Amino acid sequence: MPFRKAAAALLLLSILSVAPGARAFDPRCPVATEERARALAERAAAFLKSNGAEVALPAFTARTHGFGAGDLYVFVFDFHGTMLASGGWPEHVGVNVVGPDGAGGPYARIRRLAASPAGRGWVRYNWYSPCTRSMQPKMTYVIRVGRYIVGVGAYTIPSV
Repeated sequence: MPFRKAAAALLLLSILSVAPGARAFDPRCPVATEERARALAERAAAFLKSNGAEVALPAFTARTHGFGAGDLYVFVFDFHGTMLASGGWPEHVGVNVVGPDGAGGPYARIRRLAASPAGRGWVRYNWYSPCTRSMQPKMTYVIRVGRYIVGVGAYTIPSV
């Protein structure tokens, strides 16, 4: 009988966790904030400057040296649009994420911001969250570091 109660509770919990509007997070996924995203982007940019691409890019993709936790991760691509590191989507490394016509959605906007005189700032777009397993609004802080574009984003999921 205790097994049935536990199974029923588990079933109810799983149903509620994917109910419309619910914040169904993987418990291993702390929710990033815009402040944490910006701080990690600044730290990643400094790490790239001081250690070079040969050390920094693999560290960002592997999420070592504190460069990733939950839905907070570093990505880097160049001005040609080629993804060079991604702690969230390692399968994108080596892929042109902007596309041949330069219309590559959020990455094209990120590249335009990085090419601007300021070379840094926020970009808002929708992206698939590995924690909620759904499309969510996201704010990404972008920093130009020489020929590289460093970004870290935070999903801006409203409280329920």
